[in-house]
Amino acid sequence: MKAFFRWAWLALAFAARAEELTTQAFLSQDALVPGTTFRIAVTVELIKPWHVNANPVNDPNLIPTTLTWQAPPFVTVERTLYPPGRLVKPEWADKPISLYEGRLVIFAEGRVAAHAPLGPVKIEGKLRYQACDDQSCLPPKTVPVVVETAVAATANPLHPELFGTVPSSRSEEPNHIASLIRQYGWLPALFFVFVGGLALNLTPCVYPMITITISYFGGTGGARSVGRAFVTSLVYCAGIVVTYSTLGLLAALTGSLFGALLQNPIVLVVVALLLVGLALSMFGLYEIQPPRFLLERATGLSSKAGFVGVFFLGAMIGIIAAPCLAPFVVALLTFVAQRANPWLGWWLFFVFACGLGLPYVVLGTFSGLLSRLPKSGTWMVWVKRVFGVGLLGVAVWVVSPLWMGGGSGGEGGIVWEPFSRERLREALAAGRPVVIDFSAEWCGPCRKMERTTFRDGRVVEKARGFVMLKADLTRPDSPASEAVRKEFGVLGVPTVVFLGSNGVEHRALRQTEYVSADQFLSLLEKALAPASTNTSSAGTMPEMPASLMKPF
Repeated sequence: MKAFFRWAWLALAFAARAEELTTQAFLSQDALVPGTTFRIAVTVELIKPWHVNANPVNDPNLIPTTLTWQAPPFVTVERTLYPPGRLVKPEWADKPISLYEGRLVIFAEGRVAAHAPLGPVKIEGKLRYQACDDQSCLPPKTVPVVVETAVAATANPLHPELFGTVPSSRSEEPNHIASLIRQYGWLPALFFVFVGGLALNLTPCVYPMITITISYFGGTGGARSVGRAFVTSLVYCAGIVVTYSTLGLLAALTGSLFGALLQNPIVLVVVALLLVGLALSMFGLYEIQPPRFLLERATGLSSKAGFVGVFFLGAMIGIIAAPCLAPFVVALLTFVAQRANPWLGWWLFFVFACGLGLPYVVLGTFSGLLSRLPKSGTWMVWVKRVFGVGLLGVAVWVVSPLWMGGGSGGEGGIVWEPFSRERLREALAAGRPVVIDFSAEWCGPCRKMERTTFRDGRVVEKARGFVMLKADLTRPDSPASEAVRKEFGVLGVPTVVFLGSNGVEHRALRQTEYVSADQFLSLLEKALAPASTNTSSAGTMPEMPASLMKPF
């Protein structure tokens, strides 16, 4: 009976988690008028004890609350205004976190095109948030927000109690890109990426190519007009842009695969060693140069195939300049893959490629500027050394998850293995008990457990009697995450599951919130105790999913 009430309480608790908040959308007027502006207010009521992250967040590991819009072509939502967050220090945090609690209002400002047709119109929004309480976090969730109205010749104001508090719109035409960047906070990142692409032209691998490639634009095939040279340079730059934009898009679309590789300690070490090797070449220990035959073939192709050849010549710069571009590109690929946002991936690499290709457009158009470029000399040696230091920094950053609470644990902490069905079957076949920790990068309580509970010496010692698996749910909507969540009934993180050597879960030991070292030690001891002490209701406990006990 006691077990029954415990499970009934848990069921009610999990049911409540499905209603962390409610939303309602309001329009500032009863219709949209062509050629005018409008405002939308979305009220969000958070149900205790839940809170969501503010926008912007003051912790890069947390997911900000965002509201995005999709409207007909003649309606434009130009910017979204978020309220300031309240600094709160949850039990799992080391510092105050900017959060939203209780009731908040998110405003949006838009414009109706002068040619907008009269009739009904629907503006659809998506509110994305991550809800947490003081002990655990739910996976990020997206809920719809819909505004249904009509385009009419006249309109009357509505809800002055809401819209009277909205700051007045600026008189100038809002910058649409600036609105997007302001909403997601990527302006510094985009600027840094552009400057990074521009600066990479000074590296030893790329700089010598400037004269080789630009000489074709201005000197091959007889005299060329400035206009012709400009178009040729743009085509060359387009090859660079298409190559890197595609690379960023693929990194975002295959984020789960790329991210899984980057969670493997062996892969991290190999990448770090590669970066260290490149750094040593920058310090002059040895030289890495692009293959001469590749340069000759690319130049020959461009001279024979006109604009098509020039386009492919630009596309090939990624291969030719790989030794110098690797650290920057690897860092960008890692960032994009972790975010798994195709639009973001495309934009970051588009801006990067624009910075990389800008000098070619300028110098290709005005070939006479080539004579003013500084010759390779002592300054190039110092540039190489600066990039060498940067390479070493990236190498350290790549392997930092190995000691900063990543999946394999830090020094003195539990050594976790990445969760896989194959590894779980092997452990159960060997008669080993298993602990599965479901966590995520955006989960504050999970990070606190990594810093405290899983580094306690007593816990580490007791954990040696188990196979310790960590399931990363950072991307909860990925097919792999959804499958494992359904298999084990995981509703939020942290969730810790204890399996006996027979594959049966000790359901009474399952944890769905932060657990201290003393509590976790007690749970491990109970999981190792004879079955009769832990599974008094074993007859009602579900068996291990059959899919985990047999090969795919």
